[in-house]
Amino acid sequence: MTWQDYEKEVYNALCDIYPNCEIEFNDWIFGIFSLAERQIDFAIRGEIAGETILGIVDCKYYDKNVDVKAIESFMGMAQDVNANFGILITKKGYSLSAKNRVKYSNLKLEILTPNELNVIDISVDYFVNKSIKGLKLSKYEFFKRWSRNSAYFDPEKSNYQQRSLVFKEGFANTEYYAQKKTLESCIRAFRDFDRLDNIKTTIPANLYNNKTGLDDKKTEFTCTITRTEIEHFLILNINELRDDVSIWRKSFLGNLTKELVSDFANSYIKTKSIK
Repeated sequence: MTWQDYEKEVYNALCDIYPNCEIEFNDWIFGIFSLAERQIDFAIRGEIAGETILGIVDCKYYDKNVDVKAIESFMGMAQDVNANFGILITKKGYSLSAKNRVKYSNLKLEILTPNELNVIDISVDYFVNKSIKGLKLSKYEFFKRWSRNSAYFDPEKSNYQQRSLVFKEGFANTEYYAQKKTLESCIRAFRDFDRLDNIKTTIPANLYNNKTGLDDKKTEFTCTITRTEIEHFLILNINELRDDVSIWRKSFLGNLTKELVSDFANSYIKTKSIK
């Protein structure tokens, strides 16, 4: 792929993402601090509540990872032209220091790379990642997020101040799925809210009944755990799940075995009969 083909791929991808916006290629914007013309690879303009929103896109056609200096240069340009958000697209990738610089920036900045077919792939994951990274730990967003995650979320019994999630009957029907969904819900909570230190999850389900030989013994499955405890147990960096939702599916959900779920349940899940 040539440099021109690369930018064409970027342009087509941006048009798909922002169909209601104007996208200007090779734009020039006068900097409010530098008092100089700044060249912008792509400028995205649209309106939200009557206000014009500006996004800038910079394409790096490098054969090496983008470093922290390039990130800071782009951030400085975004601030100079008073952009609301920025997208830096790199052919190769970016260094750990560059990744950390973006993570702790006040600017809404995304870094995208081509997929294995050398095509700029902005999929559903892109929007999921953006929504997760934008979450702030608050009662409003905590309840809103879980209401969207599951129709079985019980806002009446859940408690934000106590960091308690409660689900309704039907979320899980058997002991194994109650244990599995408890583990998944705990990890999801820590992934979605990076400032969350502890979580309590309660799921009603059925336990195996020795008298009937059926999964019909109504039971409450409860787990109270900290971020550190669950990371140590799973040997997992939850920040990686937050940075890239595809890792959530492939590396976490894809590696959940019955043995792992059982070990987690034995260590952290308590049960109580429901009358």
